[in-house]
Amino acid sequence: MPKLPARSIIVFALIPAMAISTPASAQFRGLLGNLQDRVEREIDRRAQQPQEVRTSQAGESAANPRLRINEGFTFVPGATTLVEDDFAETPLGAMPASWKTNGSGSVVSVDGLDGRWLSLQSFATYKLTQPPELPNNFTIEFDLVLAADSSRDVGSLPFGFTADNSVRSYVQDAHNDGGIAVATLGPRGSSTVSSSATDYYHSFDFDYRPYANRVLHVSIAVEGDTMKVFLDKTKIGDSQLFRSNPAKYFFISAPINMDNGANVLFGNFRIAS
Repeated sequence: MPKLPARSIIVFALIPAMAISTPASAQFRGLLGNLQDRVEREIDRRAQQPQEVRTSQAGESAANPRLRINEGFTFVPGATTLVEDDFAETPLGAMPASWKTNGSGSVVSVDGLDGRWLSLQSFATYKLTQPPELPNNFTIEFDLVLAADSSRDVGSLPFGFTADNSVRSYVQDAHNDGGIAVATLGPRGSSTVSSSATDYYHSFDFDYRPYANRVLHVSIAVEGDTMKVFLDKTKIGDSQLFRSNPAKYFFISAPINMDNGANVLFGNFRIAS
């Protein structure tokens, strides 16, 4: 049996339902002719639509793909190095002479990671022994490694700037022990950027899970009273965090709690203008 055209199939499929209630007559033939004309016009209209329109109308369940947003990476490191420390000259197991702390620390090497690292002791704050006088505009870069079975084994990790260079006590935020502008990384939960100088406070989301036993690069750019902070290439802070504070001393504090043998490694530090 020869294959019927698609138009004939559509028309013939409609005939039985109409034939049940409508007697064969000239009026029925006219009605059938009009129906066939409408069906053929609809087939022609759909055939002339672009493929993407037909596909969309045929299945609304095919969702539009998520937009990919690229904000770029605007950090530009300073050209002139003021301080640089990769702990290459410090013997393994020793606390580097260029840093001071209210606790302790040890330079270590790590299988699978290049260079040497300062292993931070829990509940300890670290500052430069001889900090440079910082200009109006400068940048700071360093690397962190959450050495742990899971990133959630590491507690909150603050770093930023204080009004003095004392390590008499642990610096945990922007509002105690001389803190001015502080970013607090929270692998277990809340992460924040805050300032006691401008009463700024902002919480942010960042997925630390991929950074267990992997290098996380931190970039800080200070331009006058504004400070930008990037974790790898993700900007987590960009606001006025200073108010004519000429004295700024960098610090980093180890988490108070590190579970299941976890540790934080700090390295490849550089200040530039």
